[in-house]
Amino acid sequence: MVCEMVKSELALRLAARHKHLVHKDAQIAVDLIVGAMIKALVQGDRIELRDFGSFTLRQHKSRKARNPKTGAVVYVPSKSMVYFRSGADLKQRVNASLGDMSSNNKKSSPQIRKISR
Repeated sequence: MVCEMVKSELALRLAARHKHLVHKDAQIAVDLIVGAMIKALVQGDRIELRDFGSFTLRQHKSRKARNPKTGAVVYVPSKSMVYFRSGADLKQRVNASLGDMSSNNKKSSPQIRKISR
């Protein structure tokens, strides 16, 4: 089962875990945290959340590319992209939970083959 975690779901879970918070207060807290993270990245700062991961900006240089339909040369301007690197604890927890899931569903899960080129 695939489940998405969106900001509103995060606020609901926060309010459910901390009974003294009403949903509106939890939503404000989530919005403040996300807003602070966006502001830090816009300023070029690095964000590190221990045991979770870090967010940084990566610069991509301007380059020439080709329009695949027409073959015309197109100029692609430089841009910044947000890069997330997961922390060791997050990797370990995700891999442990995926290992538990795969051991429960060994017969029903499809086999994936790596094709070398």
